[in-house]
Amino acid sequence: MVFHLLQALAVLFLVLVVGHAAVDPEIYFKSVFPNTPMPKAIKDSLSNDISINTNHKESASYVLSDPNQVFPNYKYNCEATPEQIMDKKTSALFFLENDLHAGKRIDLHISKDTTATPPFVPRDVAESMPIASNKLQDIYKEFKVKPDSIEAKLVKETVNECEMASNKDADQYCAASLESMVDFVASKLGKRVKAMETRVVGNESRSLQGYKVEEVKKLNGDDGVVCHQEYYGYAVYFCHKTPKISAYMVSLVGENNVRAKATFLCHEDTSSWSP
Repeated sequence: MVFHLLQALAVLFLVLVVGHAAVDPEIYFKSVFPNTPMPKAIKDSLSNDISINTNHKESASYVLSDPNQVFPNYKYNCEATPEQIMDKKTSALFFLENDLHAGKRIDLHISKDTTATPPFVPRDVAESMPIASNKLQDIYKEFKVKPDSIEAKLVKETVNECEMASNKDADQYCAASLESMVDFVASKLGKRVKAMETRVVGNESRSLQGYKVEEVKKLNGDDGVVCHQEYYGYAVYFCHKTPKISAYMVSLVGENNVRAKATFLCHEDTSSWSP
């Protein structure tokens, strides 16, 4: 079994064991998932109002994060990169089961986003702006991105990943609105879910550093959906169903006294992953 850490801009929806009408997104979330509070990462995206006039899109105001502070998402279907093998700060972090117990010291890079949070747009606006490679130049223009820039490269990676998800597997999906994320999660897990996320308190370190495990709590449920925030001009989450998992909430304290409540997933079946 292999564990992996969810970064701060990722959300886990864990299934509990026991029409497109315009609706306020927070009300919509609570109407579908009445038993779990909305994660902070999602709520922060709602609190940033975006100015959009669907008849005059040139007035839209989008938010692109600092590309130098982007922490890469985990891609299990790809071969390990040299950086991952060398365990640098940009690598995906995986652990074995015996790494997670009180008193254990482990090296982690826990990312806390310090840049502006991209906002969600209404579902009808997201659906009017397809995330598609044949629309890439239009997307660059919409986000006021130069085609040869780092931002354009990251946006293109998001577009490619979302296209692969839509063509590859019904258990993967790019949610371009809160409503579409909620609908996808509900279609895979039902409405009795618990939403979890990694929370960081204190001055985070951008580098790999040692953390001491203070407490490990196993969460109920063995089926979940994980949603990672993508790099885009508005909030887009790459969501994927993760069957055969065990989820843990782990209390950590770092060498620089930063504290975290981190969500770790134990993948009991990694047969489909690349070595």
